Amino acid sequence: MKKRKNEENACNAFIGILQKMKGVTYEIVERPEEKNRNTPDVDFILAPRDEYGQSPRIAVEHTIVEAHEEQIAYVEQLYGIEKEVDQRCQGKLPIGYCFNLIAPPSLIARMNRENRDQFVEEMSGWIPDVAKSLTTDQKSSRPYNEHEVSLWCVGPCSEVTKNIGMMSTTPENAKKERQDRFRRAIEGKLPKLIKYKEKGLATALLLEDVSSVHSSPGDNLKDLMRSQYRSEFRSKIDYVVIFISQKKKMIVGLVWKEKSKLYSEIPDDRRFNTFKFQQ
Repeated sequence: MKKRKNEENACNAFIGILQKMKGVTYEIVERPEEKNRNTPDVDFILAPRDEYGQSPRIAVEHTIVEAHEEQIAYVEQLYGIEKEVDQRCQGKLPIGYCFNLIAPPSLIARMNRENRDQFVEEMSGWIPDVAKSLTTDQKSSRPYNEHEVSLWCVGPCSEVTKNIGMMSTTPENAKKERQDRFRRAIEGKLPKLIKYKEKGLATALLLEDVSSVHSSPGDNLKDLMRSQYRSEFRSKIDYVVIFISQKKKMIVGLVWKEKSKLYSEIPDDRRFNTFKFQQ
């Protein structure tokens, strides 16, 4: 099974971070999960180049952290709806003005093609009518299938390439949902990494954060994970790096955990621009 591009990019970015932090050059030498599909395994094994032979091999696991359930599906649906609605509204909106359509994840994320077509059809009829009455920063809302949908007038836009954009929203309990996603990501990946730690390898968990929050989850493990996982997380995971990504590219790497250190706030010397570390 071919590795997803964002997994490769995250691993290469981590290799670049190790070079910066430790002065050691690593390379991918194994992809255990590709060989072992029946029993879930780690994504990569890294080994130091020959001249750095005293440095340990590292087992690496990558996973994505969303801000809330179905965030990725929600955003992907938004992009498709945005394109269709904008095309249908061309020439029907106040000239030179831009608008954002706002709809909640609970309405959008699980839409099938029929539901989506119905939504696009109705919004494309409603938006031109209500847009005429809105001025900059004004918003108009309406119910749609027991949800609230809003149109917000952004205001005059220079060099307009589209008149309608989709604005994503987060659930009311967004902070708790994000913590839950971090907990599930960490607890779900721990068993794979512990197996390699017990074999004498170092371990690294790469968390690709697509939540748009882009902050450390802090150092209070009591709030972040269940008690039976805390000791093993502290003692058997050597590196945890939070990557901020965009279109499968890792933009920034934040070293959250490094051996026994778990940062509440990521220090400046543990924040890395990771564009140049990827192919």
